[in-house]
Amino acid sequence: MRKIKDPSLMRGLMDLHGLSGAFGKKTEEVMELYAFDKGEIIYAIGERIDHLFMLVKGKAKIYRVLPNGKSILLRFNNPLSLIGDVEMLGDHDVVSMVESVNESIFIGIKRQDLAETAYEDPAFLRFIIKHLAQKLHTNSSVASLNILYPAETRFASYLLSITMDDNDRARIEEIKSSKLTEIAELLGTSYRHLNRVIAKFVSAGWVERSRGSLYVKDIEALKRLASGNSYN
Repeated sequence: MRKIKDPSLMRGLMDLHGLSGAFGKKTEEVMELYAFDKGEIIYAIGERIDHLFMLVKGKAKIYRVLPNGKSILLRFNNPLSLIGDVEMLGDHDVVSMVESVNESIFIGIKRQDLAETAYEDPAFLRFIIKHLAQKLHTNSSVASLNILYPAETRFASYLLSITMDDNDRARIEEIKSSKLTEIAELLGTSYRHLNRVIAKFVSAGWVERSRGSLYVKDIEALKRLASGNSYN
């Protein structure tokens, strides 16, 4: 994690997401910019967090590590989303891993500043409530996806979740085959079964497998298979 001291970038990102003037002056004054590199852990299980983060650029992956050592995917966070709100408001330690999928930028507020300023800001509290409601809805949908839907639907939903850019436009995304074991684990299936699913997708022309990588070729077909489900 590194702090970015760039008032113009801060203002530009706040304008982009409609945050300028949305909160009280004291709340805005304690906001700072932070950047995380691709693959960098934002929160780790068991940590007591020091910052509430608002994701304003990039993507974050949230997953749970089970007692048997395996992992399961909970969701992806895209701008504009809050990270650490449940833990901060409930005074809980982190229970899920949060990882930066690519280079990401957050607006952060320190725990002490939250207590002294933001928690006295009605506009900011309404903002938090709105995002908590959205998070509850997403978590419920993902739980149903993980339990009730076959691996084909889960994998299509996963591909859609990682192949959307910040403006929600489809783009081609490369997935290294070396990561398929990790992906299979996150989706609650086996490496062998995931390879069967990929072979089916390749045969249908939805993805292409070449030189140890996967390339999404037909976003619309994946959307139909996902049936409106998403890890976002």
